[in-house]
Amino acid sequence: MPPDRTLSRCLWIVVILLAVIGVAVGTRRAMVLLYPRQSVAAKNPAASLDARFADHRALTLTHILPGMLFMVLGPLQFMSRLRTRCPRFHRWNGRTFLLASLVLGVAGLAMAAGGTIGGWDERAAIFVFGSFFLFALAKAFQHVLRRNFASHREWMIRGYAIGLAVAAIRPIMGTFFAAAALRGQTPQPQHFFGMAFWIGFVLAASTAEVWIRYTRNRPLEASPAALR
Repeated sequence: MPPDRTLSRCLWIVVILLAVIGVAVGTRRAMVLLYPRQSVAAKNPAASLDARFADHRALTLTHILPGMLFMVLGPLQFMSRLRTRCPRFHRWNGRTFLLASLVLGVAGLAMAAGGTIGGWDERAAIFVFGSFFLFALAKAFQHVLRRNFASHREWMIRGYAIGLAVAAIRPIMGTFFAAAALRGQTPQPQHFFGMAFWIGFVLAASTAEVWIRYTRNRPLEASPAALR
């Protein structure tokens, strides 16, 4: 069925907001890794977390730099006007997006294999949804090669939603931090990182699936010829 215009706009606002959060978090992490002296001099309150990522600097950068590209290019793939008017840009943007997704996904799984702040709870969430992330985008690529554009769209939505979940996890963790502080407790990231990851991933995957089913069988904004 055709999506409700107001609902569609609200969803776009959420997507853009999460993409901005993802880019901001990635930029901040990259700056800390590339300029560690400045971050130490500034007495960063998240110094203990920064130190964990600094121990795997190259792998972390391999994950977050393509991740920022993923956040920026993803929304462009779902803009119907851009897809219709600039099909060549859509194709090359999609190829770059999928390549960035592959690199960040594999790097993310490698980082989780080396240990996580939230222990096995967080690691399990990353393994489950990180694997699904790569699977979803592989299916999207497979379907576009077969010119099955409806299925391509659905798997792209699933893959991008899982990627966006990483940005959604940040405000979830912030809520846990704030709740602990309000109770007069010292926040312990290892106690809630795992739960935050599961909540973020499940919420994103569920939202994507609901949207896919809600908009299934609607006409594509562009003809298959325009998407070749």
